[in-house]
Amino acid sequence: MECWDLFLVEERIKTFKNWPFSDKNKCNVKNMAQAGFYSVATGADDADAAKCFLCGKELDGWEPSDDPWAEHKSHAAKCAFVQLGKNEDDLLLPELLSVIKQYMINETKRIAELSKEQIDEKSKVVRRRCLVRK
Repeated sequence: MECWDLFLVEERIKTFKNWPFSDKNKCNVKNMAQAGFYSVATGADDADAAKCFLCGKELDGWEPSDDPWAEHKSHAAKCAFVQLGKNEDDLLLPELLSVIKQYMINETKRIAELSKEQIDEKSKVVRRRCLVRK
């Protein structure tokens, strides 16, 4: 799955393979996906782990009566998707473009942080080698 696929609610829905709550619950798959979440569960221990496609906020410990939009807002109020407060189908083109722009900013920051961590690790190895040679 491409990361861009997660912009679409239908693609986010597909990630919820073993979601522990039924359609009768407020915290159902459709509501989770509409609130920007996709499943990041790896097994039974974290079956209710979900992450926002835009801000990256990961939450678990969901209850059947939890409102995904309200939970997203309470834990990630600065998320651009939360701030719009609209379902995907209701977004106007400028709003969708703002979400895409924020995604690109977030992704660039994430890649930069990963690169920095890799450089830091490599520099530690080089420093150790230099100290050993002295």
